[in-house]
Formats: sequence, structure tokens, C-alpha cells
Amino acid sequence: MQIIGTGDKTYILLSGIEVPTEICLTENVKLIPADTSHLDFNTAVSTCSQPDDIAVVSAFIPRITAQFEIVASSPKELATHAWNSSWDALLLSAIFHTEVSFNLQSDTEASLISSETNLRATNLQFQGLTKASPKELSDEDVTWINTNFNDARALLEKEKFQTAVHCLASYRWHSMPRIKIAVLWAGIEGMFGASTEIRFRLSLCIARFLHPNDADARKHKFELVKKLYNSRSSAVHGAKVKGDLNQAVEVSAKLLMDLIHQGVIERAMPNEEILVP
Repeated sequence: MQIIGTGDKTYILLSGIEVPTEICLTENVKLIPADTSHLDFNTAVSTCSQPDDIAVVSAFIPRITAQFEIVASSPKELATHAWNSSWDALLLSAIFHTEVSFNLQSDTEASLISSETNLRATNLQFQGLTKASPKELSDEDVTWINTNFNDARALLEKEKFQTAVHCLASYRWHSMPRIKIAVLWAGIEGMFGASTEIRFRLSLCIARFLHPNDADARKHKFELVKKLYNSRSSAVHGAKVKGDLNQAVEVSAKLLMDLIHQGVIERAMPNEEILVP
């Protein structure tokens, strides 16, 4: 990934998510709406100085739906905040179970991009190039961000939470369902760290973590996780998987999303010693 810091403001252009209003994520980063409908192909290409940038701009400019506005007091600080904003994009991807791409950097906001703008590719891996409709954030979603996003960012200091977020944000980058479920379960298992009687203890920990006050919900979740773990084990060990593996992928992704949400709400990672004394 390459990020350039010049001046005191820059924009990271995003696809995969739409926001109804400006949202302050940190002192230096805002998530705001974006509109590139005014741009024609020739104007977009004229903003690029490198052939690789042209390829990324051509692919992603039509898909831009939001942007990070990043401000700082110096170019060096600006580059640092812009680089770190990739984790904000991954967090949003994980929290809202969508794929937020962050492949373009601009020195002007999206609606003002012209032939005088400098557009650059932040990476050349074409992550987020999808036909899926962007996730439209509701007023309730905006409230959730305003209430909880700082706590989510704080949890990124913990490697287990980083891993979980990255797994959920990136599992779609793989085409094979066996690889997808392996990535998702790396995030799920990594949150708990069970090393013995893994299937039983992990199922119990997850059920108790997600439903501490609902016995019926705990029982249902316990049985669900056991079945999912069977699918996970068959998939990663190359065995025949019973049932629909693609469905198991989707249910596993929802499970990891719920675990991440619960961790943010609790402001802590699950403690296996407390959940299973």
C-alpha cells in the first residue's frame, strides 16, 4: 500500500459503503458522502501520472460512494493518518459485513475532482472490485458508529481483535469457499484461544459470550457453533463437507460479525477462563 502526504488534507476514496451524512471517526478522520457522477472517463484518466494509477482509477471511480477526509498539521502526520485509515476501512467492512475498498487517494474531495486533481492508487491488488451493491448506512448505523467506533479502534491495540477484523473484512478476497471458511474461523478461534476440547469449549465460550443472560439463545448458539465447527474442520482438512459449504461460510461470517460487535460493546475481548471456569 502506498500513501502520499502533501499539504494538510487528503481524501481516501471508498466503495462498498454509503453514508447519509458526515461522521467524525477520529479527530483527524471523517467519513463523508462522495459523488463522482460528474466525471467522464477522459477527465478521470487525465488525473493520473502513472499507468498503474490509470488502471485502478478506471476500475474504481465509477464505484466510489464515500470517502475519508483526513486532516493533519504536517505532510508527515497526514501520511501517517491516511495510512492508518486503512484500519478504519477494515473496521467498517467487519462491523457492517460489507467490503469497503480504499484503493484511491485524491488531493480534492470527490465532487471536486477535475483534470487538475492528483489521483493515485493506494494499492494495485484490486480488492473490493465487486458488483455487489454498497452497504447503505441507516440512521441507526450512524448512531452505532458515533457511540462505539472509538471503542472499536481502541480494541485494535489487541492483536486478537485485529486478526478477527481483518479476517471478516478480507475473506471475500478468496474465491474458494474452503479458503473463505478457513479465514473466517482463524478470526473466530483467535478471539478465544481454546487449545483443548476445542469444539466443545469454543462452542460454549461463544454461546456464553454472545448470550450471557438468555439460556435458550445460549443453547441454540452452542448447537449451531458445534455444527459449524464440523464444517470448518472438514473444509480445512480437505474432507467432504456435509451440507452447503457456501451457506456455512455465510453463517460463519455472521457469527464472526456478532462476536466483533459484542467485543466492541463489552469494550473487551472474551475471557475463556471466565466463560468456561
